[in-house]
Amino acid sequence: MTLQKTTVKKQTRPPTARNKCDAFGLERICELIVSGASLTSIAARIDVHVSTLIEWSEDDPQRSARMREARQHSGRIWDEKAEEVILVAADKFELDKAKELAHHYRWRAKAIAPREYGERVTQEHTGADGGPIAIAAIDLKNLSDAELENMNRLLTKAQES
Repeated sequence: MTLQKTTVKKQTRPPTARNKCDAFGLERICELIVSGASLTSIAARIDVHVSTLIEWSEDDPQRSARMREARQHSGRIWDEKAEEVILVAADKFELDKAKELAHHYRWRAKAIAPREYGERVTQEHTGADGGPIAIAAIDLKNLSDAELENMNRLLTKAQES
């Protein structure tokens, strides 16, 4: 019986989804984000699921920060698109449609970059009738031991609930 030497071909595995993201490159992904592309469309372009792209981004804090920064910059693009669609409207029908698109684009800019395009919200705390908040001070020096013990028990009960 003769043994023949057989050569086994190594099977090359297709790249994993994360490898596809690496191969596509963070720079290209960020450029697409800044230009207004959605993560879903970018994932389709790379041929991975959008959840894989998000996980790939979150695996590395620096990569995640770069993509977050790119999304904030894309807010400007959406704001500019809002103005552009209104300016190029040729008739009343197109203008009405452009106003709806502009509203959506501005909403998207606000959702992506709330610091730059969001509404400013201030919150003030006031007392009764808009006056100052009244602070009541209790002088514990004049309380008896039983009253202090009672107060301690009530405070403990309030903290437990």
